[in-house]
Amino acid sequence: MLKWIKALGVAAILAFPMAMPISANDDGGPNHFIAVNTTDQLLNAADETSTSLLAAPFEELTIFVSGTYGASNVVVLQREVGSPGSGSFETVLTLDTSTANLRTIASWTNGPNTDNYRLKMTTFDTGAVVAYMTNYPRTSRDWVADKDFVVWWDDFQVTNDLNQDGPTVINEQMYIGTANTVGGANETAPVIDVSNLEGAVTMESSDGTADEMACFGAILAANQSATVGDGWISFEARVEFSTYAGKGGIVLSDTICVANAVSLTNVTGTTVDANGASDSVAGIWFDDGATSALFFHALSAIANAEGANAITVVGPATATAGNYAPELRIEVDNLGNAFFFHDGTLFHAEPLAVTVGAEIGFRVELGNSATTTGVDGTIDYIEWVTPRPTAPTT
Repeated sequence: MLKWIKALGVAAILAFPMAMPISANDDGGPNHFIAVNTTDQLLNAADETSTSLLAAPFEELTIFVSGTYGASNVVVLQREVGSPGSGSFETVLTLDTSTANLRTIASWTNGPNTDNYRLKMTTFDTGAVVAYMTNYPRTSRDWVADKDFVVWWDDFQVTNDLNQDGPTVINEQMYIGTANTVGGANETAPVIDVSNLEGAVTMESSDGTADEMACFGAILAANQSATVGDGWISFEARVEFSTYAGKGGIVLSDTICVANAVSLTNVTGTTVDANGASDSVAGIWFDDGATSALFFHALSAIANAEGANAITVVGPATATAGNYAPELRIEVDNLGNAFFFHDGTLFHAEPLAVTVGAEIGFRVELGNSATTTGVDGTIDYIEWVTPRPTAPTT
């Protein structure tokens, strides 16, 4: 069932010089930001530091650590001593990099004063530590009625077919659904199946040939897409995958589902390949070709102004095959910073993940990889949040 309501926004920004209290009617900045090494997003030299972050009293900071690095690298969280601008810092927390390539999330709660923080590599070993710090809330918000945002919620309970007991076509004015038919068989393009108690979209990738995908997403027309930079964008979905011996997930992209296309993204080892998205991809993705195959990954697939190329960061473990995975959500602020949520909890923040000015929409993809068995998927619901436009859309 479609409901058009308005939504409440909270803000984020990259490298804004100060952190201010959360505003109830903000449209995507400037209240929160991500602090990183602005040269290359990597800490790979002694005494290298991140941008600084001015934390409000009792504000919680979250630090994400990943990368390919040796066990003797040391990265610390430092607080500025004295008034902001003094340039003198003290170490308040040593991050856990004691195991090579360890992926960790740490937190620190500021005291009663407004204090400046930064990350610093005090000892370099080998490789590079990817460390980001944000004061963005760890718990996902509820989008509620407000004047700033449009919330598109679909529970897939209503169809445009008189047959309410079986599958029916999706609304082609809102969605596009495809299934690759080149080399395999038994594929099923997305359909709405109201015989599911919860209402759902079901789809199946083909058997036989690897990397043949089924895809469900927005049509990327003016009234279905969103422009990065206009304000908060958010996509959430609850999805069941019949197997994790394959690939799939949720994606924000500047491309739409097309017939007989290969997977929009692939992960081989720890490398991301964006197949056809011209400038913007952010995804929560699993891939049996990844080094950490049975985990969801946070993906960004552009080379951005911070200097990073396509990245994959290992997140939470995948769900039991055949059961709905916990809710997956991607939020993007007005600078293109992406925030990745699993079951309502932030597990990664990626600076400049998508390009400001890009027109992006949502998609859910799934398919086989090296195996010959197709992947079935069921989408329980979607939630698509976009800024309210300044002029009517058609």
